[in-house]
Amino acid sequence: MKQTLLKYLPTLFFIGLVAVFIYNLLEHGRIEHPGFTVYKNQCAQCHSEDGNGIRELVPPINDADFLNTYFDSIPCWLTNGLNHAIVVKGITYDQPMYPPKVDEIQIANVMNYLRDEYKLKHPTEVNSIWVKEQIKGCK
Repeated sequence: MKQTLLKYLPTLFFIGLVAVFIYNLLEHGRIEHPGFTVYKNQCAQCHSEDGNGIRELVPPINDADFLNTYFDSIPCWLTNGLNHAIVVKGITYDQPMYPPKVDEIQIANVMNYLRDEYKLKHPTEVNSIWVKEQIKGCK
């Protein structure tokens, strides 16, 4: 009996996974971008869920010229933080950004979410291999 149940365990797991997917789709109308989950849990408390930041304390992500200019540096910021003044939309921000606890896959996911959601001009999606290469060049 126990061996028979173990034999069907992968199938039951797959059916459960499909059921959760279908429930999510019916309940929310779409599947949440994996980068949104990272953004919501690691970034939104400072940059806000709508990406508009906090006045002159935390820069916006939404339509941010700075992110378009320095898109390739985002993995470094998310790994090491940012400890110097930056200018975003003509406003100088000089608060340190402490790095969230994220890995290369999460960084790639959040970068792709930012690219898609906030219309950043990076031409392609990034992946964890690209992120890892960028991190090697961090100063």
